[in-house]
Amino acid sequence: MALSVSQIMSASYNDVVNESRKPENQWAESAAMRELEKQGCIERIAGGPQIETTLDYKRNDGAEFQTSDLQDVSVAKTDVLTAALYDPAQLTVPIVWSRADEAKNPTTNQKVNLVQSLLTNGLDSHDDVMESSLFELDTNGFLGLPTIVPDDGQGTVGGISAVTEAWWRNYSTTYAADFSTFIAVATTAYNTALKGSGSGMGPKFLLSGPTPHAGYEAKLVANQRFVDSDEASGGFRVLAFKTLRYVFSQYGDDHVYFLSGKSFKLYVFKNAYRMLGDTAEFPQTNGFIRKIFTLAQTGTNNKSRLAVIRSA
Repeated sequence: MALSVSQIMSASYNDVVNESRKPENQWAESAAMRELEKQGCIERIAGGPQIETTLDYKRNDGAEFQTSDLQDVSVAKTDVLTAALYDPAQLTVPIVWSRADEAKNPTTNQKVNLVQSLLTNGLDSHDDVMESSLFELDTNGFLGLPTIVPDDGQGTVGGISAVTEAWWRNYSTTYAADFSTFIAVATTAYNTALKGSGSGMGPKFLLSGPTPHAGYEAKLVANQRFVDSDEASGGFRVLAFKTLRYVFSQYGDDHVYFLSGKSFKLYVFKNAYRMLGDTAEFPQTNGFIRKIFTLAQTGTNNKSRLAVIRSA
């Protein structure tokens, strides 16, 4: 029977080609998180029991052209303000290793630095969980885009029901599965959320899964494909719709979300965002734990300025 370890393996070291003693990541690619940061959607707040944003939600009911110079005006109390409220959600990443792990991974014999690799993986895992949860309805209290920008345009978001409060509804519709109507449908969605030419409150970027992103690219002519020459030189990695960046996440599906840093927020607590705790030793065993902790929540202060389209 052949020996499990050959002579050459016993006599020679492997050529370990890891860059700077780091393992090659096989799964993390936080495209949505990077774009949210770029667009100003990630807002660092002091925090509290709830996250509150004050809304100016309607036109003054007494505003009108008068029929005469002495016409009576309304003396009803002006009521045009309300607020959206959001409860923060908690994300924790535990990192656990043993004293034996450390002993077996001395600096002189390291292919990779074990503890540092675990910490790097923990931060990547944190961002990956947050990104994947963006495309879920509700992950243990963390609200995803399907909740904030629902398919029916309604729902209760921030404690406000868009079923009864029409001003709180987002635009939503479908595009043809073969993408033949995609550009026209996307233009209507954009215009509806914009509410008027030249508005600074409309969507600033599009976010979806890879399939609609590819379908849209296939329908474009060359001069429509990219945001600027720098992006183009990278292989059209970031498409443009009008002047909006269009990015995709591996966790997205056929939904295309029209978002803006002014209207869609990922609120994170300043003192509890990717916070790396101290290393603690287990009292009953030769092991250690270190935790990454975040308090965060998504929210909108202007739901009607958001939009979503999806495959029919």
